[in-house]
Amino acid sequence: MKTIKKIAEKYQVSEETAQALLMGLKVTGGRQVQFNIGELGGMGQWQPGMIMVGDMFDIGLKYKVDGLCTELSELVRAEEETPKTPTKATSKTKAPPKIESKNTKPSASFRGSQNGYHYAYFSSENKLEIEHEGKITKYSTKGYELSGVQQSQSNSVQNLTFSYPGGTVSVKDLKKIK
Repeated sequence: MKTIKKIAEKYQVSEETAQALLMGLKVTGGRQVQFNIGELGGMGQWQPGMIMVGDMFDIGLKYKVDGLCTELSELVRAEEETPKTPTKATSKTKAPPKIESKNTKPSASFRGSQNGYHYAYFSSENKLEIEHEGKITKYSTKGYELSGVQQSQSNSVQNLTFSYPGGTVSVKDLKKIK
């Protein structure tokens, strides 16, 4: 099995950078990661088939981020497939809050976490759940097949927007549900 050190060496990045990406990928089951890492050009985002880096014209950096994240996501997926026995060390690790549907508990199409916001999208239920400061708010996504997330911040106001085939939609524009 490939180690973080070998992957970091292959892509000529520090182990800390590779570890930070790995931790971000673990939150989403290896499906996507957003980052702000100087070694990778600052703010960026990766998911299979979509790479965004601070300098959108730096093709070499895009290839580096894509290869690095692809290999790290393979590690995450392999780890998820391997059954684990809890140990004292792993039981002390604090995982992000679990946001789950109360019906038949379908798997989230994607989930993630940024700046104190945790979100999970359930495409089969047309539902988005967002947890912030211990409160879970549910939104209807009917008409929006969500595929990714962006977060912007201006004057200390944070805004989550989600991409869908027709563009982007802000959480503010989604209908709250119970």
